[in-house]
Amino acid sequence: MIRSRLFHRLFSTMLIVVGLFSAAVYLLVVPLVEQKAYEIELNASGAILENVFTMAAKIKGGLEEQRSETEKSYKQQLRNVVTLAIAYIDWVFGQRDRGEMSDAEARRLVFEGLRAMKYGNDDYIWVTDYYSNLLSHPDPYFQGRNAADFRDQSGNTIIPVIISTARAWGEGFHTYPWARPKGQSTALTDQKISYFKDLPRHRLVVGTGAYLADIDAEVAKRMSEAVEDLRQVLRAIRINATGYVYIFDARNNMIIHPNTNIEGTEFSALNNPMSGHSIADELKAAADSGKPVYYLWDKPEDPGNYAYQKISWVRHFAGFDWYIASSVYVEDLRKSAVELSNRIMMVALAILVIGIGLAWLAARRLVEPLRRLADTAALVSAGDLSAQTGIVRDDEIGILAAGFDGMIQRVRDNIATLDSRVRHRTAELEDSNRRLLQAVELQDRAQAALADTEARQRLILDAIPAAIAYLDRDQRIRFANRRWADLVQRDKGAVVGRFLAEVLGRHAHGHIAPYLAQTFAGVQSAFEYVFPAPRTMITKSTLIPEIGPEGAVQGMFVLSLDVTDEKDTEKRLMEAQRLNAVGQLSGGLAHDFNNLLSIIIGNLAAARDRYGAVEGLDEFLEPAQRAGRRGADITSRLLAFSRRQPLKPQPVDVGALIREMAVLLRRSLPSSIDMTLPPEDVPCWAIADQNQLENALVNLVLNARDAMPGGGRLDIGARIRTIAEPAMFDEMAPADDYLEIVVADGGLGFDADALPRAFEPFFTTKEQGSGLGLSMVYGFVKQSHGYIRIDSRAGAGAAITILLPRAEPVPQPEAIAAADSERRWPGRLALVAEDNEDVRQIMRRQLMELGFSVVEAESGDEAAILVEQIEDLHLVISDIVMPGLSGVDLAHKIKATRPEICVVLISGFSFEGSEDQSDLVVLAKPWEKQDLIDAIGRSGSTIRN
Repeated sequence: MIRSRLFHRLFSTMLIVVGLFSAAVYLLVVPLVEQKAYEIELNASGAILENVFTMAAKIKGGLEEQRSETEKSYKQQLRNVVTLAIAYIDWVFGQRDRGEMSDAEARRLVFEGLRAMKYGNDDYIWVTDYYSNLLSHPDPYFQGRNAADFRDQSGNTIIPVIISTARAWGEGFHTYPWARPKGQSTALTDQKISYFKDLPRHRLVVGTGAYLADIDAEVAKRMSEAVEDLRQVLRAIRINATGYVYIFDARNNMIIHPNTNIEGTEFSALNNPMSGHSIADELKAAADSGKPVYYLWDKPEDPGNYAYQKISWVRHFAGFDWYIASSVYVEDLRKSAVELSNRIMMVALAILVIGIGLAWLAARRLVEPLRRLADTAALVSAGDLSAQTGIVRDDEIGILAAGFDGMIQRVRDNIATLDSRVRHRTAELEDSNRRLLQAVELQDRAQAALADTEARQRLILDAIPAAIAYLDRDQRIRFANRRWADLVQRDKGAVVGRFLAEVLGRHAHGHIAPYLAQTFAGVQSAFEYVFPAPRTMITKSTLIPEIGPEGAVQGMFVLSLDVTDEKDTEKRLMEAQRLNAVGQLSGGLAHDFNNLLSIIIGNLAAARDRYGAVEGLDEFLEPAQRAGRRGADITSRLLAFSRRQPLKPQPVDVGALIREMAVLLRRSLPSSIDMTLPPEDVPCWAIADQNQLENALVNLVLNARDAMPGGGRLDIGARIRTIAEPAMFDEMAPADDYLEIVVADGGLGFDADALPRAFEPFFTTKEQGSGLGLSMVYGFVKQSHGYIRIDSRAGAGAAITILLPRAEPVPQPEAIAAADSERRWPGRLALVAEDNEDVRQIMRRQLMELGFSVVEAESGDEAAILVEQIEDLHLVISDIVMPGLSGVDLAHKIKATRPEICVVLISGFSFEGSEDQSDLVVLAKPWEKQDLIDAIGRSGSTIRN
């Protein structure tokens, strides 16, 4: 028994604290815990329900991600297959190019080999040329057919769109309807996504695809697997002892339920005995309301007795249209709360008993070491340095005892270890002396390595493509690499150590002196300087000051780069940008001027028809009409320069065109000019608008005639030219096959000031001229995706070179007969849609003269409403650019809803609003009455006399 007043006081205090804690637990905690336990169990079912709802949302997101990943996987597989097919094509055609087989044998091997390649779900590879001919296809129905007219549900062509996309971008994806191979029908009904790639060297487009139904099947399979995984998870979930989670859909079909007798059934007939209503309807009504549903149900041990109350929480998952519900017996929830309160009481009693025992042990453990520590302190104070407490603990008392014992031990050890410390210090000094000798040896090695590094740095500085030098404060060259010495045309050894003024010369040094002063002031500077000899070289130099430790400039580094090529490229780019800006301004002016000319020419023609018999009036009207037509020609040239004139690009035999034009051109040339033409046996085909190409050649020939007033030689050449590497024309022409046209003369040529402005509109070196000839040629070439260049010197003639896209020879179509100028349409109703009132008035008058009754609209939206309301409408004439709905969109809407109505579009620009422009008729502003008659005749056969 411990006899200590400290022990008894401490133990009594602990007993009082433990007793009060036990009473507080019983009186305050147990009732509250019982109530809260019931609420926690009740909310647990809702929390579990939220977790299941989150799982369903993740399944939904996973399925969407699965579809995206599946589609990406399919697209990558399509790219790999097309890459393999292209490798096979290049391998076979490579044998042909090496002469190992004929072209026909190579093409047969390529197309038969690709036709036999299969992968995936009967997926295949197809090949088409630039004219929509299917050269390789596994389906006999499509093999060898021309697919230019195959269209999707919207009426858009399929294969031509793919070809145009491939030629424009090199590759791409396209989704369209197509028939499955070896199917019962060749109808284009199954949606398919294809990847394709252009082979411009072989003039082929190669592609492969997959049907979207196959992608959907994989996603549906994943959906079924996800639902089965969710079913296994929900069967393992329990709320309290007997509660669970189940899922049913909007049609009351039980999708997932732990009871296999209920799962998969339709349970809308089960009613709630408490309300008499359907349990399924009550669950749906309570979904996402935050309120539970109470109903009576039986128990497994008491089947058929629907007397036990259950509670359910319900959430509606809109992604799958599911209702997710939890179900638990109310009796089980309260039972858990009672069991928890009983357990708390037992725990409180156990804590009371254990607390009393721990209080006794704690008091004894605290008091006993303090007593031993006091006894040891008494021995030490008596002079016994060998005394120890012997206490080993990990608390504050243990730290105190260990500190006390350690203090005694240190006093005893300090006396015994003083001599050993002196000997150890002596050994450390000897070791330090040895390390000092080693450090001196290492420093010598480092200096040798530094010398090697400096030698390598000099070699590197001499090899880099930049001129580098260093100047000290006195402008003396202390370092220069080989390229800097070459820049000043001296040897590197003869440069280092000399002053900069001596090396550069007085003129060059005076030019850069301000920059040197700025750099010695501590500011980095940069400038450009032109070295005239031995060749003109433009350099860009940067001067970087070297700041010393005290902030003063000690010298500078010089970095010079050769930017001659960059400056030349920048100059050409600025010229091309300036021409584009002038072209945009010219196109806008021409568009507005076309509206004015339409009004002027239309009113002049009407005045001449109505008042032609008035004596003397015709001599005023005729010059005005000629001036109007001249204005129309000027606007046409402006549109050509701005690349907005209507073009109809098609394969053209350029050689034959030049020879046919030569018959007429010789009449405009004096006999002193000798003209040479391209030979007849060389095929020269290009993709261009034939009429615009004729106008361009006429302008070039007439310019050459005016440049040779005393006669000379005019050469017109055309040939196929292959550019292996990009070449500079008005801009960089990429490597490809082109049709080259060269018009060369030995005339006056262009001087240095006139040559950069040769393509500008209204710029001319002639005393009489509009300055639109070469600008029209430039606009036509650029709109035709070509390139142009002028090689000329003053007094040495000029050679204008044009590159146009090359074309394969094709049969020429027969000419279409002109429309009858006397044709009329009496009693027919026409709609005119034009936002300019004066232009609309001219069109109305001319249509009424042709027998039409006319209805007008000021916008595309108003015209669309009139088309829907007027039943006996036969003709719609619409401007392309209008407020609201554009003319092109209006035409497509009419063709989709009322295809019997004929449509004519009018515009002062080119027609670029539709991929399928062949279905629409365009009347260019300004127009003659005969042009209107021809356009109406081309618009369709539904309008008859």
